[in-house]
Amino acid sequence: MDYFTTEEAADMLGVQVRTLYLYIRQGKLKAEKVGKSFRIFKKSVYDYLSQNRSKGTLVVKVGTQVLLDDDNDLDLNILKRYAHEISELQRDGWQVVFISSGAMGAGKEIFGGENIKNKILRKQVLAAMGQARLMRYYSDFFAKEGYKVAQALLERDNFSDRKRFLSIRGVMAEALANGIIPIVNENDVIADKELRFGDNDELAALLAVMMDADKLVICSSVEGLYDCDPTKNKCARIVSEVSEISKETFDMCGGSVSEHGMGGMYSKIQSAKVATQAGIETFVLFGKRKGNLIAAINGEDFVGTKFLPRTKGLKTFKKWLYAGALSFGKIVVDDGAAKALLQKKSLLLPGVKSFQGDFEKRDTVDVYTEKGENIAVGLTSYSSEELKGALNLEDKKDRKPVVHLDNLLIL
Repeated sequence: MDYFTTEEAADMLGVQVRTLYLYIRQGKLKAEKVGKSFRIFKKSVYDYLSQNRSKGTLVVKVGTQVLLDDDNDLDLNILKRYAHEISELQRDGWQVVFISSGAMGAGKEIFGGENIKNKILRKQVLAAMGQARLMRYYSDFFAKEGYKVAQALLERDNFSDRKRFLSIRGVMAEALANGIIPIVNENDVIADKELRFGDNDELAALLAVMMDADKLVICSSVEGLYDCDPTKNKCARIVSEVSEISKETFDMCGGSVSEHGMGGMYSKIQSAKVATQAGIETFVLFGKRKGNLIAAINGEDFVGTKFLPRTKGLKTFKKWLYAGALSFGKIVVDDGAAKALLQKKSLLLPGVKSFQGDFEKRDTVDVYTEKGENIAVGLTSYSSEELKGALNLEDKKDRKPVVHLDNLLIL
């Protein structure tokens, strides 16, 4: 049935029937007159819920291994299930950005690529063919749930340029505001080797920061973060919650990489660290389990690991500094300057010990202590040539800040 009765629609919206009639007259809901009552289009109710009862923004990433069956073919039942569960979250008031791997798997359904000897080119061709096929599947599955989808193929460089960063953010926000579900993947066809994402885990974290998401969920073929290697220790247990991601956290996961995907647990923890430091609650879930995504978001029992956010959200500019901007250089500071930065002061010329890289004014640079700790990122007020000359001056006082506080983010 494509319709709700007035009583069913009123119950879903949490309003009285007379209020529902008002919504129909105001054009907020689409309905057909049936005798003295109405039949309300389901899609109209779902759209209204998405646009007017938002619980926040949710970024969901599903990895390659989750989407493949035992024969390493794309599992359409899994795709259909995620379309359904994400639609359920939309109907419950979440605005969902969906990051899906699987383009190469979809490409292999129609073209093996054995004749292409260059491995990189073969992957690019498979991804180009498969992305269209993958989107066709998702378009069909989400349409049956009453939702439209939009495709976004991104590169790492899209995040490093502030204008493009804001442009992508604006398009995504407008799509979400209109009840459209963005489906995102890396643009494998044109992604530069030096400026590509390590994997879709990194893309998911950066996108979550960009969109000021409330939650990030990484759905994996692994059940979560174990306290030790489960392949070597049968007593290994899933860590249900991590309050702070430390060196010990990374030591638990090793450096494994899945056979058909790019990322292992290490990359997932790295992405969780990026997101949680920006104030985003993050989950690494067992993606093969039906209903696990919804259970985690609803605070029910789930299989996986939850990572608690460390700080409050960031303003848009510092969001870009944190998760978007690519660094063009490295500045090493003395202990006094490091202490001043942590006290929210600008980086002044006397505190600079050395620098590396070739950068211009307003380029992004990382700030390190002499012990090698990355403590800040910011926009430099000097080019590398200007900074070289300034450091040779006998009198370094009363010079403009190397990085002004307004353009600085403490990590």
